[in-house]
Amino acid sequence: MEKKEVLISHYGTLSYEEIGYLLNKMTAILDRYALGITVKKKVYAAMVESLENIYKHQDIIENNNSYLPKFSLQLDDKHICLTVSNSLLKAKTASLRERLNTVNQLDKNGLKDYYKEIILSGNVSQKGGAGLGIVNIAKVTENKLEYTFDEVAPDYAYFTLKIKVLHNSTQL
Repeated sequence: MEKKEVLISHYGTLSYEEIGYLLNKMTAILDRYALGITVKKKVYAAMVESLENIYKHQDIIENNNSYLPKFSLQLDDKHICLTVSNSLLKAKTASLRERLNTVNQLDKNGLKDYYKEIILSGNVSQKGGAGLGIVNIAKVTENKLEYTFDEVAPDYAYFTLKIKVLHNSTQL
């Protein structure tokens, strides 16, 4: 089993200021490693999308601090791993699971076509998204997305998304 080094860990609500802080921290940490600019750009893009998804789409469970948003950035021999979690209404899980499964079935060209299809459909949610975040993460990282939905309350699930970016560094 590969040993993972935790580079960043955050637990609690997110603001745009906190997202900016985490992104700056990630950039400074990755600058210390001999990782190429392409890897850093992929991690940055995946991190922006995943943190903004938490910020925009989390459903806070009242009187329960056990399932607040969570983020971690880890490094192992082959990958930089981002893990993000947040609570959401169970009613939202079916459409999110469907989107994740669709994205995981597509290759690079299929993701590009799916991305264009979503943009051209013009369907933008009340929260300002067209559902491009998950597609963009898969496009940028060029890896399948791992996810789980854990039931945590009668109407809520705790969603966890694991994202991997291959870093190909032999210097770690």
